[in-house]
Amino acid sequence: MVRKNWFRLLLALGLMLALLAPARITLAVEADGTGTLQAQGKGIVKLVGDGSMSIGRGADTVWVKNATRIMTEGKGRRTVLPDGTVRLTGYTGAVTLIGEGMEVKVVGGVITIRAEGHGTATLYGAGTYETVAAQGEWVRAGAQVEY
Repeated sequence: MVRKNWFRLLLALGLMLALLAPARITLAVEADGTGTLQAQGKGIVKLVGDGSMSIGRGADTVWVKNATRIMTEGKGRRTVLPDGTVRLTGYTGAVTLIGEGMEVKVVGGVITIRAEGHGTATLYGAGTYETVAAQGEWVRAGAQVEY
């Protein structure tokens, strides 16, 4: 009798684990499509995507569309253009952007970017980039990277 109870208990535990395993797989699939991009170099960077982006000091000018939040450190100038684009020039600290469907263009001699979420970056000039899936170099003609 005791053996039957243990057997039933083990069978019930095995069944519960079997039912929970697909739920974990489903959660992993839902998280797919998010990633990170780290890039540094000089030239022009165009990003289109969702999530957050941090641009380190040294970027000369940043144009931003569709950001729900723009946070800046240090001194600089913020101008809202007639089409709603925000132009940031001369900031001495980092710029952090959060939003969905953001369009960002960065121009500078010292560009450092970290983007988290989902999107595409086109990098023109000279530098390096790294994502979870790839790493490489910027080129003058442009390198397109998905993250």
